[in-house]
Order: sequence, then structure tokens, then C-alpha cells
Amino acid sequence: MTLSCTIRLICPSCDAKFDSTDALSTNTPGPCSTDLYQRARGTQPLHTVMHTCPSCGYTGHCDEFNGISLDEELKKRIRDRITPLLKGTPPSPAHQYEFAAWIAEWQGESFGYVGDLYLRAAWCCSDLGKVSEERAYRLKALEYFKRATEQNEMPEGYRGLYTYLIGELYRRVGESVKAEAWFDRVAHVTGGNPQQQWLVDLATQQKTHPKEFIDQEL
Repeated sequence: MTLSCTIRLICPSCDAKFDSTDALSTNTPGPCSTDLYQRARGTQPLHTVMHTCPSCGYTGHCDEFNGISLDEELKKRIRDRITPLLKGTPPSPAHQYEFAAWIAEWQGESFGYVGDLYLRAAWCCSDLGKVSEERAYRLKALEYFKRATEQNEMPEGYRGLYTYLIGELYRRVGESVKAEAWFDRVAHVTGGNPQQQWLVDLATQQKTHPKEFIDQEL
């Protein structure tokens, strides 16, 4: 069950004050899909952990609001790029993650972090059955995860995870040949690490007999 509450936020971009709903916790995990989306039973907290200022469109997690300082260049980019997209109603969760991805890139965050935000946007679309938007966000996640691997810009020990995810994302957008090539790399980049054997097994499964959800034994 996912618990939520109303929080008061102060926008660091335009100083507007507004209320938003935030997920407190979820204590009942649901199935985990093979693109590593760990669902919860009932309401998905994924859809409520991002917050968007209704005045300017600045978007982030709750700890990216009150007391945070932004430089003037970033504020201008938000006004120029995001504010005109506000339509008087809250943006969808997927668009919130997209806005957050733009802001993260403008702030110089890693390619992997930006890619993760686009992947979460894709998960939101998947939950809502928005197939074309889901595919578009998966392609954006792919773009940034590949940049992260090409520039070796990832946390220690994450190359196997990124390599697997690139393969799975290619598979889910219908690029089976590219997917298989990336799945084949997982065993090499994990270097026989027993703690990452589950990734090798998952890559083999998704190459030969793909599934939507991860088997518990993996």
C-alpha cells in the first residue's frame, strides 16, 4: 500500500509557493519488469514523487525545492522552454520526468541520471497505455545510457546494468539485432562478478526467450 501526504513547496526558480502530493512510503512490492521497473501493489509512487511548480514549470523531487538556489541562466531556460508548455493543468507524470530530465541536463548532471529520468517517463506511459509516448521516451533513455557507456560516465560497477538496460530497451522498441548485440556484451563487462550473474542470466533470457517480468529465481 502506498501512503501519500500533502506538502508545501517553495519554487527555487520563481519563489512561488504551492501544495503538492508526495508519496510517503510503499511497503508492498509488486512485480518487477525486465526493464527493471519495480512496481508497488496499488498506487504507483512513481507517479507522485515528482513535483512541478504551477507558475513556472520547475520540476524535481521534494528535496529540490525549499532552500535550493538556482543560477539565473537556469531560471531563464526554465522560463523560455518549460513555462510556455504549461496549460493551466498539472503536467502528466511522464512530462514531469521529461521536464526534470531537461533541467538535470542543463545543470550538468550525468548522462546516466538523465537517461534514468527518461526511462521513468516511459514507465509512466506504460502504466497508462500510452504506447507511442512510451516508445519515444525509451529511445531518449537509450540515447543517454549509450552516451554514459561511451564516455565511461557511470558509477563504479554499473557498466553491466547499463549494458543490459540498453539491450532491453532496444528489444522493447523493436530493434532485435541491436538488442542481441548488447545482451551478448553483458557477460564480458560484468567480468565474472558473481554478484552480477543475475544480469548475465537475465540478458541470456531476454535474448532467447524474453519475458515481461523477472522470475523470482533470478
